[in-house]
Amino acid sequence: MKILMVTRENHADKRYGLGRSLTPLIEELTRRGIEVGYLCQADAGKKSLATMRSLHGILVKLFGVFFSHTEFVPLLWGILERINMGRLAVKVMAREHYTHVHCHDPIIAAGYRWFARVRWFGSLRLCHTARWGLTEHGFGCYAQAFHEDGAQLGTGVMRWLRRWEAKILLKAQWVITPTRSSLAQLERDLSIYPIPSTWQAIFHPRPVLNIYPKMEARQHLGWATEDIYIIAVGRFAELKQFPTLIQACAGLQYPRWKLVLIGEGDRSALQALATELNIAERLYFAISDDMGLYYSAADIYVSTSITESFGLANLEALVMGLPCVCTAVGGVPEVLGSGARLVPARDTLALVEALQSLLDDTDSRQYWAQQARQWVHNWPPDVSRIADAYLAMYQATPVPHFTRPPAPPISPWRDWQQQVNQWQICPLPKMLDLPEQANILMIAPHSDDETLGCGGTLALLQQKACHIKVVIMTDGSQGDPLNYTKGDVVNCRQGESIAALNLLGIDDIVFLGEADGHFRYTPTIGEQLSSILDSFVADWIFIPSVLDYHRDHIAVSLSVLSVWQQRGFRERVFLYEIWAPVPATWIVNVSSVVALKQQAMQCYQLPLKYCDYKTAISGLVKYRGLYLIEKESGQYAEAFIELEANSWRSVLSHLFSLRGYQEEFLR
Repeated sequence: MKILMVTRENHADKRYGLGRSLTPLIEELTRRGIEVGYLCQADAGKKSLATMRSLHGILVKLFGVFFSHTEFVPLLWGILERINMGRLAVKVMAREHYTHVHCHDPIIAAGYRWFARVRWFGSLRLCHTARWGLTEHGFGCYAQAFHEDGAQLGTGVMRWLRRWEAKILLKAQWVITPTRSSLAQLERDLSIYPIPSTWQAIFHPRPVLNIYPKMEARQHLGWATEDIYIIAVGRFAELKQFPTLIQACAGLQYPRWKLVLIGEGDRSALQALATELNIAERLYFAISDDMGLYYSAADIYVSTSITESFGLANLEALVMGLPCVCTAVGGVPEVLGSGARLVPARDTLALVEALQSLLDDTDSRQYWAQQARQWVHNWPPDVSRIADAYLAMYQATPVPHFTRPPAPPISPWRDWQQQVNQWQICPLPKMLDLPEQANILMIAPHSDDETLGCGGTLALLQQKACHIKVVIMTDGSQGDPLNYTKGDVVNCRQGESIAALNLLGIDDIVFLGEADGHFRYTPTIGEQLSSILDSFVADWIFIPSVLDYHRDHIAVSLSVLSVWQQRGFRERVFLYEIWAPVPATWIVNVSSVVALKQQAMQCYQLPLKYCDYKTAISGLVKYRGLYLIEKESGQYAEAFIELEANSWRSVLSHLFSLRGYQEEFLR
């Protein structure tokens, strides 16, 4: 197999459009040993271009007067340059014996088909021929895309172009669109039903870009660290609607924002508009072959197109985790789903509102960045699968189903109902098998947290000859607001911890002495935790739940998880509960040691002056004992969530969504 790709793209398209989507596919086919040729406007000779200009001038003089409602000059030039690319494709196909010619425009395909037939008949049907087909990169038919790109077409011309395009596509041996919505629109535009089986929607693969630390990227670009940068990507054409974006930005009420337009074309009108709106000093232009650098440095991505069949730059922004605001046009809703905030096209007020909300609220930017990452996490087709789909089209075999894009998200209520129908009637946490002679690291934000959270489990592990190290992160200095200890609260808290843990059989205790009530992760704390893990070589780690109401508990938990990630997820990690129950995945039967846990809690006389912790922990372990039904005899249990290397971020994301709701509601 030998494939010739034919486009009419220019250098700007190579940077930001068609060329970026085709390059990964061509590289993958080449890696498989398939020769792929590539023709574009740069390959058209000067002689053919001169001939086209002469022919264009003659035809404009002869027929231009008859097209009063159509911008005939750009339309005719667009048709001639595409037909010329089809002619060139026939010449190259015959000379280098390509087996397949893939045209990336229906008019190129028309030119290829006509010149190929002339050559075939001229050689008495004895010359080499190739299978041919095309990709429709616009949303719907070519005539409509040309019209929306700024060249107005009259009704009669539009009808003629659609009939011509339908004839070309029905003769092609394959037709590809980048989204299912594009395929459906093509069917409507050309009034073809049912569509042939050789017409398929095949997504572009997930983009791969260079990723840089944000500050490093900004330093490289010379961007200010304190400004919020909004970026938009694409050629400066009418369909991208950059004037609408500039007008929207002029209405933003925020002191430090910058707008960066990355693309090629005539900037003068955009610069003039920015000057008229008094925001010229906030508008920047750029051209880049390394888009990852700009995505890494930016804060917000926006697209204001009035038509998109796919929107590769939109998907790139999602992959880079940027909060995105995009117009809900063409195939954009299908590609972006719930990963971006969608607004109507040409609606300046809606665009201003969306951008203003992101500028004003850091949490909103974080939310939409998270939405972007979640949406692209399971982006279905990688480049290998896309190549499989293309090869199937070339060989006239069934296209693999996995190349189909995911269905647009259904309403949450319906989605929940479907999920609930698949759930078990009453799933209960599993019994956790405790190890023997293992190294157990218990991280407690404050003295007494270790006993409250999992004192019974620690006692059972001690009975199994495990080596248990308890690290108490804070100094306890805020644990006596009524001054019962007469100012000696730190020593009192440490003494009570030692007594309680000794009662549980634990004597390996470390006090890090961080500020009570004001714990924050620092590189020094990270180094201390990493040093402890390196020297102790833990098998299991117990840390507080991120659902807990105490801010120190959450900060300590995230600090340990940061080190756990940096070290490569070597240990099993369990979240225990103190101030808020966890959605448990594991339980431990502590019935045999619950009295010992209560005795250890009795050592904490200072906390007991403030709260009846003994009754609280008795009630919690009694409640958790309900899970022991049909599992193991007993009345008392402790509950945990285990975090795993391949899913811990997703689990934390869901827990933080609930914790964020609590925080907002309880203010």
